[in-house]
Amino acid sequence: MTHYGAVSAIDGVLEAEVAPTVLGYGGGSERVTFLVDTGATGEMTLPHGIIARLNLPLVTYGSANASVVLADGTVSVARVHTARVLWHDQVRTAEVVSFGSDPLIGMGLLRGSNLSVDAIPGGLVTITELPTLSRA
Repeated sequence: MTHYGAVSAIDGVLEAEVAPTVLGYGGGSERVTFLVDTGATGEMTLPHGIIARLNLPLVTYGSANASVVLADGTVSVARVHTARVLWHDQVRTAEVVSFGSDPLIGMGLLRGSNLSVDAIPGGLVTITELPTLSRA
């Protein structure tokens, strides 16, 4: 399975976006446009409103809070939820950090994938699953 997205350009800033479907608990689902953030080590972030609409539960293992180091070096504490996302033709469970900002996909979710970005406004973003042997 391959995920396709596009590069947006706002005020000259390029951002790679893809829109997989996040499955809620209780039957709902939502196609969410995520920014691809290769500087983020986690799996996903979502704003509080989407987490509430999809009824995503807090993690049931470890701590439901996480310390997050932002790009500017500041540290913030955020809630951690569990989500199910349609990813490479499968339902995958992912940790979601609750952040009030744009939804982000990090390297944790991209693990085992090839990311290709045509870095021009309107360029193609392609995320393709790698063969199992290359996922180490």
